[in-house]
Order: sequence, then structure tokens, then C-alpha cells
Amino acid sequence: MSKLRILVISNLFPPQVIGGYERAIADYARRLHDRGHEVLVLTANVEGLITSYSQSEPETISVKRCFQLWGSLTEPGFPMYAQPYATAIAIHNYQVLEQEIKLFQPDVCLAGNIDYLGQTVLEQVLNHSIPVAHYIMNAVPGYPVDLTPQSPLYQYVTVSNWVKDSLATKGYPTMTAQTIYPGADVEKFYQPQIPAHDQLRIAYAGLVMPFKGTDILIEALYLLHQEGIDFTATIAGGGHTPEFRESLEDFLAAEGLTEKVKFTGLLNQQELITLYKTHNVWVLPSRFDEPFSIGLLEAMVAGLTIIASNTGGSPEAIDHQSNGLIFESENPLDLADKISSLVLDVDQWQQMSDRGQKRALEEFSRTKTIEELELLFSQLLQ
Repeated sequence: MSKLRILVISNLFPPQVIGGYERAIADYARRLHDRGHEVLVLTANVEGLITSYSQSEPETISVKRCFQLWGSLTEPGFPMYAQPYATAIAIHNYQVLEQEIKLFQPDVCLAGNIDYLGQTVLEQVLNHSIPVAHYIMNAVPGYPVDLTPQSPLYQYVTVSNWVKDSLATKGYPTMTAQTIYPGADVEKFYQPQIPAHDQLRIAYAGLVMPFKGTDILIEALYLLHQEGIDFTATIAGGGHTPEFRESLEDFLAAEGLTEKVKFTGLLNQQELITLYKTHNVWVLPSRFDEPFSIGLLEAMVAGLTIIASNTGGSPEAIDHQSNGLIFESENPLDLADKISSLVLDVDQWQQMSDRGQKRALEEFSRTKTIEELELLFSQLLQ
């Protein structure tokens, strides 16, 4: 396709991140730039975020941290600012965006997370007759349904069919919405030699917090131990509730599992890649409806067998008992059964890993995601 001037709007941008949303949008921006498009990122400057993000090379795209957010992403509960202050911030953002649109003259806009930026920034872009593809990686788009931009140039791109269905259930207009899976950085995470299946070596990578279900995994590991099933496990990730992790560690110590289950804290991308070379099962025990897990794809392309709870959009990447396993959310007994079933048929376990890696390579690469985004841009411009 012809080269475009692409405006990217996101409330956060690496190295300031909370989770996979901003990492994904940043990767899309860089890959679009690498494919010859001119990319400008407008974001906010939010210092003080706890992050495992590390960047070894200088940024290759233009990033302007010129927005202000009308709420805090560093305080407990993410409080919203008082109305007079928030109004002043909105006026500032309007003036900044007008200036940048005038200077950059974008052809299209890729919007990411607009929490504490609001839908007015999208309407402002649309008022300049610039098509907006809004990539939704949360259960809601960042504004109430009655404030949905009313323009044929505005289109939802959802990270999973579950998100699209969830938006429709809440009353958001999804007639033109298109699901484009986020994809994994397969070039970095792919391992030609799938980890050995001689013993259960289980990995979890994500926030160590109740809504992510880390305690459900710990309970399942306890059940495996009670049944005499041999395993080791690594819990990689941080969290905003240290007392929760401490309670898990206390439980493991009381049950004599300290040597079997290790906590690493936050790991950067390279450390995760290294971790996956020594593990063969990856568990997503979320008790909340996770829109879609990029971490799941990274582990799948590394050759780990995926076991995920039946919530949100993540199960869309798994064909149960073919390229992974799905267990009942908040049911540690079912999770333990699914994990233990792997060692009962090692050949089937091996085939599951092989099929999972193959599907991740063929269907969930970032290159495929970018090609689908480029096609969408072309359609919006027509």
C-alpha cells in the first residue's frame, strides 16, 4: 500500500507502561514506521510507574509526550482530578492536538488506550476528516456509550471477539468492528527446540494480584504436591499488593513448597525469553475476563503448553486438548487435573506443544497484525 502519515494517540507509551496495551501500541507504531510509514506518537508524560520495561535501543519514531491526563495512574485507585483542573487539562490537550494535526497533517489515526484523555481527542481528529481506527484492548473503550463518536470515519478494532461481543452487549455500535488479534513478537520468543517434557516445569508471568488468579495457581500446585506429582514452578511478575504475595509465600512455606515454587519479581522481555527456555507449561489462571493475553502468545510461540482459564478472549487462541488446555475459572482442582493430565500422556503433551507453537507462528504474529491494520487503513481512506 502507499506510505501514510499515521498519528498514534495513547495515554501511555514505553518506557512508561502499565501492561500489554501500551506495549502493543508501541510495537505497532514502530513496525508501521519500519514498513515505510511516517509515524507520530502523541502521549502523556507519567513518571513514577512501576515497570519492567527496558529499551536497549534509541526510539526510532517521533514521540511527543505533550498530553496531560485528567486523572492519576500512579496513585491507588487511579483517582480522577477535580473538575476545574480536569477542564484546564482538556483545554491544554485540545490546543496541543490542534497544533500537531496542523503540523503533521496525518492521513489516518491509530488510537490506543484513551483513559484520562477522553473521547474528545478522537472527535477532534475526526473533525479534521481523519479516519480513526480505535484499537480496543480493554472491556470498554474509555468512555460511556452515550459519548461514542458519531462518524463513519470511526471504527473499532477489537483485540478479541470477546471484546467485540462485550461492547455490543453494553450498547456500543459494533456493526463495523473488526477483530485483529494483537500477535506476539514471534521473532524474539520463537524457540526451534521445544522444551523437554521430562518433568512439569510450570511458569506464570503476569501481575501477582488476586484478579489475575495467582492464588488459584498456588492452590493447584499444592494439590499436585499432595498427589505426589513432581513439578517446579516459577511465578514471574510484580504487583501493587505486596501483602498478597506475602500471603502466598507464607502458605508455600507452611506446606513445605518453598523449594518447588519460586517468585522472581518483575522480569523484562529478555529475562522472560530466558525463563521460557527452561519451562514447558505456561498457566493463565485469571479470574477476571481478560480481553486477550499477549503473554499467552509469547509463551505459545516459545513452545510451552498453554493452560488458561475459560474467561475473556484468551481462550480464542486455544483449541482445547489440541494446542492447549482450558480449565474452569476459579477452580484450582480443575486446574490441577489439567496440569497432571499432561504427564499421563507425554506423547500427547508433546503434540499439544507442537501444534500450539505452529498455530502461534501462523496465526498470531505481529507481522500479520500489521498487515491487517494496513488493510483497514486503506479501507477507511476509501
